[in-house]
Amino acid sequence: MDSSKILPISVGVAGLGILFFAIAQAKKSKNATAYQDGGSMEESINAKEIATTLYNAMKEANFTNTEKRKTILTTLTGISQAQFSWVVKAFGSRYYNTVTGNTYFALWQTPVKHPLKVWLKEELSDSDYQLLKSNYPKYL
Repeated sequence: MDSSKILPISVGVAGLGILFFAIAQAKKSKNATAYQDGGSMEESINAKEIATTLYNAMKEANFTNTEKRKTILTTLTGISQAQFSWVVKAFGSRYYNTVTGNTYFALWQTPVKHPLKVWLKEELSDSDYQLLKSNYPKYL
């Protein structure tokens, strides 16, 4: 076979391989699981896992504010507004004591459940909360 024909054929075969790989990856991500409320999913995340990580960071009184802040901001890095809506839904409303900043209540206190928005507002500084609010204006 003529060597001048080998290069175009090789490029064509490589291009076809890349195309098949891209189609396979698209099908794989389309079938990936994520916590969502209907609709299509652009990128999959595990919203329940993210919600649990946020909850665990914020519920403990013995975490320092720096540790909480770092965990919250790191966990939410790269999360789109649509994905954040799934996290908010997965988090739901959970018991939170706005006086003590944790999940413990005194005998005379009535436990109250609050959504993620309240938890974040109570746990973060105003500037950190405003940063998140600018990223997720529909939900914070």
